[in-house]
Amino acid sequence: MVDLFNAPLESTSLASCMNLKATRVFLLVGIAAWQSSCNSGPQQDCTRKIKEEIQPGLPLEIAEANLKKCGFKTTVDRAKNTLYGDKVVEGNPVSERSQVTINLDSDKKVAAVKVTTGLIGP
Repeated sequence: MVDLFNAPLESTSLASCMNLKATRVFLLVGIAAWQSSCNSGPQQDCTRKIKEEIQPGLPLEIAEANLKKCGFKTTVDRAKNTLYGDKVVEGNPVSERSQVTINLDSDKKVAAVKVTTGLIGP
């Protein structure tokens, strides 16, 4: 018969050591996840401010240059007098997609700006 009151203390110190190691692993995984979620710096900020930068009356060329500077891929539809911008900020596992639609007047100047942002994921 095993006497639990007189059992050696080594088993509890081994369990304590394993708990400490598990705690460290979870802490490191948490820090890595937090760091990876904070890597979407200045380009994401410029997406939020793009509507302030591209105001009505701005020429098409300058509006398109501002979108490209912010990381957008641009397309001009001359038949519809519209400039489109599309940008995807890759994330793990969710990415953020931003789209800009700029309506132009007959002088090829900005008439209206619409910005939409959404998430893409599994």
